[in-house]
Amino acid sequence: MKKSIFFFLLIANYAMAQTDSVVVSIDTNKIKPVIVEDVVITSTRAGSNSPTAYQNLSKEELRKNNLGQDLPILLDNTASVVTTSDAGAGVGYTGIRIRGSDNTRINVTFNGIPVNDAESQGMFWVNLPDIVSSAQNVQIQRGVGTSTNGPGAFGGTISLQSQSGSPNPYGEAAISGGSFGTLKMTGRAGTGLIKNKFFAEGSASWIRSNGYIDRARSNLQSYFAQLGYIYKGTLLKFVYFGGRERTYQAWNGVPQDSLKTNRTFNDLGTDYGAHQPAYNNQVDNYGQDYFQLLFAQQLPKNFNLNLGLFTTLGRGYYEEFKSQTDINNYYPGLDTVGIATDLVRQKWLRNVFYGGTFALTYEKKNISATLGGLLGQYRGDHFGKVIWAEQFPQLDKDQHYYDGKSIKNDFNVYAKFNYELKERINFYIDLQYRYVNHSTKGVDNDLSTYDVNNTWHFFNPKAGILAKIKPQHHVYASFAVGNREPNRDDVLASTPAKKAKAETMYDVEAGYKFLHGKFPLSANFYYMHYKDQLVLTGRINDVGNPIKENVPVSYRTGIELNGGFNFYKNFKGKDDVDVLDRRKIFAINYSFTYSLNRIKSFDEYIYTYDENYSPIDTLTLITNYKNSSIAFSPSFIASLELVAYPVKGLSISLMTKAVSKQYLDNTSNEGRKLKPFTYSNLNITYQLPLKATNKEVRLTLLLNNIFNRLYESNGYTYSERYNYDDGTGTRVNDGPYTYNYYYPQAGFNMLGGINVRF
Repeated sequence: MKKSIFFFLLIANYAMAQTDSVVVSIDTNKIKPVIVEDVVITSTRAGSNSPTAYQNLSKEELRKNNLGQDLPILLDNTASVVTTSDAGAGVGYTGIRIRGSDNTRINVTFNGIPVNDAESQGMFWVNLPDIVSSAQNVQIQRGVGTSTNGPGAFGGTISLQSQSGSPNPYGEAAISGGSFGTLKMTGRAGTGLIKNKFFAEGSASWIRSNGYIDRARSNLQSYFAQLGYIYKGTLLKFVYFGGRERTYQAWNGVPQDSLKTNRTFNDLGTDYGAHQPAYNNQVDNYGQDYFQLLFAQQLPKNFNLNLGLFTTLGRGYYEEFKSQTDINNYYPGLDTVGIATDLVRQKWLRNVFYGGTFALTYEKKNISATLGGLLGQYRGDHFGKVIWAEQFPQLDKDQHYYDGKSIKNDFNVYAKFNYELKERINFYIDLQYRYVNHSTKGVDNDLSTYDVNNTWHFFNPKAGILAKIKPQHHVYASFAVGNREPNRDDVLASTPAKKAKAETMYDVEAGYKFLHGKFPLSANFYYMHYKDQLVLTGRINDVGNPIKENVPVSYRTGIELNGGFNFYKNFKGKDDVDVLDRRKIFAINYSFTYSLNRIKSFDEYIYTYDENYSPIDTLTLITNYKNSSIAFSPSFIASLELVAYPVKGLSISLMTKAVSKQYLDNTSNEGRKLKPFTYSNLNITYQLPLKATNKEVRLTLLLNNIFNRLYESNGYTYSERYNYDDGTGTRVNDGPYTYNYYYPQAGFNMLGGINVRF
């Protein structure tokens, strides 16, 4: 009976995260829950009949490299992905781009509930360190993908599912460490099933690292807990997880002229070199907590209902030292003499995001349908304080020098319909309506006032067809429309003449899948046509976030391949069933992307400044570029992994990644680019043979960048010129000057760890 109930729990938990729906049948003779796996209907995740590009990663695939680095680094060898790390070692602030689209354009969900910050639309992985230890699996969708909850997916979707329950009590402990003082400790425990109805699990992690870049240290904590109840056709589960981070800032990057002499240079904390030694508390200090209540219930006549309630709480600040600053820039009128002062300021964000999701599903024979959606509200407070000023000891450190409030209402409803014709052809329709209202009002950090209220209505239709030529040969094609609103920074940085507008993308996907145990292959063609795409200008704001602007017409198109070759000992069969019974001795895994990423017409603005560093609008240089490359969009991305299994329990893998050049802005200027780079990582994992199947001892050694390649995976650029009096009364225009900054990644480094399950 325990096994039957656990099987229900395992699949139901998987279904809630993967599909937002569970179909449960009741065996009235034995009066115990039984889950029917093949009647789960795909909702927010892509399924085997979905005509779109996606990739699933199991817990086993993720955990082999899980020694403290963030999730983006663990996804590095998937198709069309490029990752980066501010600290250079994969711990702390990390980023991921899919098809050239950054964190703000990638939709992230955990159990089908949005994780992205609702207002900035960004995904800050530093706030959820070691989320992999709490995840059962991950799915990456590329392009618009299927309808999901939260911000629109304009490059991809990352969907995480919380860990499945265990039928038996267990404990697990892991410790790992290595280069740059990196140390990770994790503990997990579960009760197993209590009275065949209840279960509880929890985990906690602590990660610290000094980082490769100077002072780019991180101190991270994460935690996860879930309580569950199952009975007959009902599943009720409460999930709580979150993280705390304290990270020394490294988001300014390294100036180009320092790359050869001091690759780990960090000017933050020194106020651009004006203060030495560096200010010790130049940190980002933030915490986030996620609460989820999930409910699944079988209904009569092939229906199933899934409900989710959620609340996300966030609170924190980043602290900065500023040298010889005019206090009137913070509190006008406080200084009437004109005294420059050293000061320390904090910029705060306090927010809450709450709401609910639902999915009503129906499945019978060759028809399946889902009606689902989300209703949520975000409330955010933005404010700043000067907590110390050397020349003004009387200053009230709790007084706000800027203060703003935001409310964002997000509602969407989607309907999906699948029809399978004679088990050969699957027709797919997915229609979504999304309503967004965002209002923000207050005083900004430059003391300017703002009052913005925007409302958007988006209709996102999707349709496709998948044909099974043979059971192992699938071809598909789809068309999808995605819409996305500008985020708060985009809105506040825009001007009446260049107001930030919503974006629209038309996504065409077509591909072929060969579902074979020995030679799996997925080939995909995509064409993503944008209207008013918000593209990076190459500049960043004062907290390291990129500044963007709309361009009328742009596109991304490319070919993606991923697959592998698997070799088995004494393999004689011809189908996947035989493969499952044979021990793998060697494997080759690969991914390859070739793409073109173009802007039809792009205007570059170079501003001219006077002696007081005030812009002179009439002297702004405007240069138009035709068919230029989109920033941070390499035309070539490839990874190759060779895996050997010399003895049972031992795996040795060598992964090599190659990325072609990327431009730092949209001008295709060879003087503003990231050079092509390659690196190779070696992973050695050994699982000790134990008689008890539910116990495990695993040893892992990870050697990163084994050939010690020096490369930069991210950066930014800006250009400016100056207009000044040359001393004779003549005004002179000097420049333009271009300044490039880069984020170097660590050379050879290593991590090792041990994981014990008992």
